[in-house]
Amino acid sequence: MENKYADMVRVYSDTEININRIRSELAKIGIPSIIKNEFQSALMAGFGASPNAVDLYVNASDFEEATKLIQDLNKEN
Repeated sequence: MENKYADMVRVYSDTEININRIRSELAKIGIPSIIKNEFQSALMAGFGASPNAVDLYVNASDFEEATKLIQDLNKEN
């Protein structure tokens, strides 16, 4: 069985709010992504974690385009 997430790479880490905003912008230009939320997982397990422990992953082939979009979004703020 092939792992469909095998070529996913972390492109950004931040708060859940910022990650969701970036994920939405990536979706607008056709880049699929997944979120790994260590903060939410830790809360559910009864542990503490940094609220910045939210990672955004994209396919390795989309990494450069996603990075450019994220840089452009960060310049706007």
